[in-house]
Amino acid sequence: MAEIRGRRLGRIAAVVLGVPLLAVAVSGLWLTSRLRASLPKLEGEQTLKGLTAPVRVERDAHGVPRLAGATRGDVARALGFLHGQERFFQMDLQRRRPAGEIAELVGPAALKLDRAIRVHRFRSVAQRVWKKASGEERDLIQSYTEGVNAGLAALGAPPFEYLALRLDPQPWKPEDTILVALAMYVTLQGDLGERESALGVMHDTLPPALFAFLTPDGTAEWDAPIVGPPLPGPPVPGPDVIDRRRPDAPKAAGYRGDEQAVVADASAHLDAIPDPEFVLGSNNWAVSGVHTKSGVPLLADDMHLQITVPNIWYRASLVWRDGGEEQTVTGVTLPGTPVVVVGSNGSVAWGFTNSQGDWADLIELDPAPNDPDAYLTPEGPRKLERVSERIRAKGGAEETLEVEQTVWGPVIDKDHRGRKRAL
Repeated sequence: MAEIRGRRLGRIAAVVLGVPLLAVAVSGLWLTSRLRASLPKLEGEQTLKGLTAPVRVERDAHGVPRLAGATRGDVARALGFLHGQERFFQMDLQRRRPAGEIAELVGPAALKLDRAIRVHRFRSVAQRVWKKASGEERDLIQSYTEGVNAGLAALGAPPFEYLALRLDPQPWKPEDTILVALAMYVTLQGDLGERESALGVMHDTLPPALFAFLTPDGTAEWDAPIVGPPLPGPPVPGPDVIDRRRPDAPKAAGYRGDEQAVVADASAHLDAIPDPEFVLGSNNWAVSGVHTKSGVPLLADDMHLQITVPNIWYRASLVWRDGGEEQTVTGVTLPGTPVVVVGSNGSVAWGFTNSQGDWADLIELDPAPNDPDAYLTPEGPRKLERVSERIRAKGGAEETLEVEQTVWGPVIDKDHRGRKRAL
């Protein structure tokens, strides 16, 4: 009796342990099959609607594709197909970042990020740009867009990221290509208001002579202007302007109060501005063939972008015929766009870097008398334009962001004196 009971317990234990193991094995096989199905097609033939003639795609030892077709539009369509198969999730993030639509993918945790960028209404900007594009531009982007969606649809399963997110990828739109360009703008410019805000606090709280010294247009000793002579730097302020060795120093012209109060006031506001982790630099290099071992000129440029996986760039060589002549452009494309951003056509090479320039202004809005919804402009009072932006988040969360628009740009915050500011 005991032996029979022991056998029964053994069978029950085997079933209890076996069912979860079987479930894990089945789940693993299913997941493996979905991951394999999401891989891009690298060999064979693929039907792609809209082509005027076949496009041949060859890859070198590094996997870099060479696309050869009859027309520029055909090559753009084929490039879109490759991008859609190999980089769609990256492209999805690139279009959602400037549009303020990241929360739709990952949930409410990204709402703060979306709010900050949505005030610029970049999707609306992209839609306007698309409507005003030339016929040639529209044809190229439309061909590319249809190629992207065809590449995505030809996958056996959506890219693995969507499997993890439990979402279906949304089709590519022509305006999304413009959004990808705007994403680069957002990435390279950073928070444009930080420096302007710091300068505003300094201007309002420091003596004019000290402010001029700390914010010079140039310095004769260190600057080398491309055009014109060096700019003379302002003089060093004397002890009559500021003397930190004398806490009891008399008030100097231009102070709003005593020296200690002014310095404390400025420090309190400036401390709220985050310090950069490192000082940004920029460089471009072109070396004549006279100075190279091969005799071929060299071009190098720093595009100020982080190293990511996948790489932000997608290397490719595009070949087509134009007026009977073969055109070849080789370099790096930006997934989401049909163009070679940095590369060479065999005769000319081009590259980009990011310059540290003054690309934006914060405008302090002066309210119009007796009208809190209006502000003053050189042409007279203007009403604030209010636009409602609906921000959705994965899981059903949703909120409405009220954006105030001015002739200069959107209202982004208030300054240290409580004045509304437009960027």
